[in-house]
Amino acid sequence: MNWLRTITDVGDDLTVEVMELDEDGKPHGTGRYEKLEADTVILAVGQDADTSFLHKMPGMRFRNDVVDVNPSTLMTDVPGIFAGGDTVPSERTVTIGVGHGKRAARQIDLWLNRESGYPTAKNTTVGFNDLNLWYFGDHLRRHQPELDPTQRVGFDEVVGGLTDDQAHFEAGRCLSCGNCFECDGCYGSCPEDAIIKLGKGHRYEFNYDKCTGCATCFDQCPVHAIEMIPEGTDPATVQGSGNPTPGWAVRPEPNPQRSASLKFTVDSEN
Repeated sequence: MNWLRTITDVGDDLTVEVMELDEDGKPHGTGRYEKLEADTVILAVGQDADTSFLHKMPGMRFRNDVVDVNPSTLMTDVPGIFAGGDTVPSERTVTIGVGHGKRAARQIDLWLNRESGYPTAKNTTVGFNDLNLWYFGDHLRRHQPELDPTQRVGFDEVVGGLTDDQAHFEAGRCLSCGNCFECDGCYGSCPEDAIIKLGKGHRYEFNYDKCTGCATCFDQCPVHAIEMIPEGTDPATVQGSGNPTPGWAVRPEPNPQRSASLKFTVDSEN
């Protein structure tokens, strides 16, 4: 079925109206009809949010009959009233709706506790070329079983799921780009014992009284969770500095080949 059609009559065949998109990307009927043959019809009903009860609220702004909100906090122009999903300008999908619900819940909690509702800066994006892939080795993805085309009748799943072991293996193939997963590579490679383990889940801390800025830890980090910045740079001015491990410092006599201090990234949401 073409999604730009709407069913108007169901009998031995289907009478459908051809739809066209307007300049805003919304479908509208054209008055032209055609008949289609089908054994089964599954309707995906798109619904519009009823925001009429909000139009009487002073200060509430609307955009094409949906509520205008701050995209970061999902709060409307009326303090304490939040909106999301189909009631705000966005893609009308289940994924978007669930995501808005989660974000709105966090923002409502912050607002009720009189805390800032704006997200903190995340780390910069780590690219494929920034990773040290030698650490991970070559592991091919596990393939989901599929029914033979001759057996694809009825409602049996065409593509099967992964077993528990396969699912765990696939999760382990994640490269954790930019996020430390405590591989102890930096800890073991530091020639000055300047890296301190803080315990499982707490990552590491750098002792800059011992650190010489040799960048051995930076060179071997498989996921680029450690960054080098020029001497004298204020960490707060570095994009994506996130929430660095305590102990920022500048070496008084930097190695001319490695004129840098270290930043350790611990923002796990990037």
